[in-house]
Amino acid sequence: MKEELAQRLLALVMEWDENRLAQELPRLDRMARFKYDEYQQFGPGQKFLEALCLWLKQFATKAEREIAYAFVRDRVVFVSAADMRHLVESSFPDVIRPSLITDVASSTGIAPHCITEVVRHPDYQRSLRQTLFLGLSDGSRMDIFRRAASLDNEQVWQAYEIGKPKSAGMLKDLQSALGDTNAQFARIVLIDDFSASGISYIRKEEDQWKGKLVKALKQFQPNEDASCLIKYSTIKMHIVLYVATKAAVDYIGGKLATYCKEQSIPVPSITAVYELAPDMALASPRDKEFLALVDSNSYYRTRPLDEHEAKGGTDTIKRGFAACGLPLVLAHDCPNNSIYLLWADPLEVGSARGLFPRIVRHREVS
Repeated sequence: MKEELAQRLLALVMEWDENRLAQELPRLDRMARFKYDEYQQFGPGQKFLEALCLWLKQFATKAEREIAYAFVRDRVVFVSAADMRHLVESSFPDVIRPSLITDVASSTGIAPHCITEVVRHPDYQRSLRQTLFLGLSDGSRMDIFRRAASLDNEQVWQAYEIGKPKSAGMLKDLQSALGDTNAQFARIVLIDDFSASGISYIRKEEDQWKGKLVKALKQFQPNEDASCLIKYSTIKMHIVLYVATKAAVDYIGGKLATYCKEQSIPVPSITAVYELAPDMALASPRDKEFLALVDSNSYYRTRPLDEHEAKGGTDTIKRGFAACGLPLVLAHDCPNNSIYLLWADPLEVGSARGLFPRIVRHREVS
């Protein structure tokens, strides 16, 4: 019954006749059932079709509503929970394991294409156990990653900052597993789900380095909380992002090269398990009509940028954080690098309504 009401509301909002409604409904039904209904931040009992009707209703004219509908139909990219789980589970065999095999093959003199011989070598097992895996956010899904990779529980941690007691416990377990009281970890793998700009990972503010990766590296400096785990001067680190833009990968790599040169430490490697195509972002002339709506003050908000949004270096976030202009939605939350019209809070006073409202990580207290 609710679905029938939503369909009638859609026809009313879009001013569609029966023929147009019959043409569009099968497509919308497939979009909703296969992916969009699973968006986790919809209100209680709400599904995609109801959200779409309310979102389209805010546009002033039939022409604008048709432009907005065409954007949803043709340009939105939705990464489902199943899609993301596949990337989580494939990150170890497709990205991390080949790197370990290459290193062990080089140190043992075994040909790198002799994979079975390499992974059966004691050095491979030792190298694997001496790898510490840290999550950069709750989106890293370290529980799924650990089980998929069959890793020891004491070499996987859901956060990128480790306190002294936990560090001591991890080191003790490592030394016990290897039968070596002098053993330390040989490499650190930092894992996260998504990056479009890379700014939250590493940046320079007033001559001070900031960001998650800077914090992660600093804790391994001498006399810091996790310094016992690995030798800082020769630290080997690999950053793995399940989904990322090429711009983010290049930005993070460039900033890390500068930072690590200052620190006199090796530069970490960075890999996106799935790299988004550069042409995914909205751009003219292809998206000219919809971008006119995105850039309009009529479908934005009255509140200025907060301190976190301002770090993107733009005057507005109409085209998302750092003006990334993405049409991307993740099943658990819509990233703020996507256009504002996708993720805006419908409950915010003086704001447009978002189709996939997001949970904001940083809230300013007024």
